Parts: sequence; C-alpha cells; structure tokens
Amino acid sequence: MIIQPTSFSLRDGRILLVRSPEAVDAEAMCAYLLATAEETHFLVRYPEETSMDLEEEAHFLQAIAESESNFMIAAFDGHKVAGNVAVSRISARYKMAHRAELGIAIRKEYWHEGIGQWLMKAAITEARRVGYEQLELGVFADNARAITLYEKLGFSEYGRVPRAFRLKDGTYIDEVLMSLQLG
Repeated sequence: MIIQPTSFSLRDGRILLVRSPEAVDAEAMCAYLLATAEETHFLVRYPEETSMDLEEEAHFLQAIAESESNFMIAAFDGHKVAGNVAVSRISARYKMAHRAELGIAIRKEYWHEGIGQWLMKAAITEARRVGYEQLELGVFADNARAITLYEKLGFSEYGRVPRAFRLKDGTYIDEVLMSLQLG
C-alpha cells in the first residue's frame, strides 16, 4: 500500500519528506535499519542480525507497496531515512483479520523532534482507513519514553512477557504488550 507523500518540519526548520519507501529506497532502508540497531537496545535485533541484502530489501518494500492491508511510512531527510513506522495484518484469517501489529524506530539524531508521534498518528489514521479495528505492539519495559508516547496516543497495556529479551550482557528485559482499539 502506498501512502501519499507529505512533509514534516523539524524544530530547526529542516523539512522531511514523509512517504512510503519504495524498492529504489532499499539501500537507504538498509542503512537506517543498521543505524537504529546500533543506537539502542530497544529493537529486537543487534546490528549483525540486520540483513544488508539490497535485493531482498527491494523485494520486501515492493511487496508492501503492492499489499492492500500492510503499509510503511518513512520520514526522509534527503536520501537518509530518519524514522519509519510499519503496520502489518496479524493474520488474513477472518477471526484475526481485524488486528494489525505496529513497529516503529527513529534514528537517534532525530529523537526529541516529534517524528515518532507524527508517524504514530499517521499510522493510526491509515490503519483506521484500511479498516483495522485493533493495533498491537510490543515495547521493551525499560523504554519509558516510548510507553509514555503510546499511552498518550491511547494504547493501553494488556500484558507482559517476562524476560522476553536477553541482551548480550546477560540482562533480561520484559516486553510490555499494548493495544489500541480503533473501532
């Protein structure tokens, strides 16, 4: 599914182009995925677990663009991806087709600029338009800023997975499961 391009203004006046990433953006998306994995432990992958296969990424982006229910919205600063949100149907089976999962990440240099909130609101609006009735996400329990943002947008905690994430230093972190009723 293709999202119509728009723009987002940073506090310093720079303008980001916000649109669906396309197959031609594979290199920029791979660089973004690697950068975000290096910058924080709040993602489910370490940098070495990030695929850098441009052909695979291009096919993945093309499949999302052609999907009727899944979508991705990215904020571009020139050719660099500043942040990205993706929404995917949990299952095509009737009993679960009303549910979608959401994932978001922002490059560290763009934190505290409002991009995350803007992308989340755009994703919620588009999810409603597509016809989803429920958005779900998982977040590291120690990511207080993200949890606060999600709650501000109407998400509520419905459970936890104890010790869901094991870091390389041996630390375990719970996963907070949250959902937002859309309809």
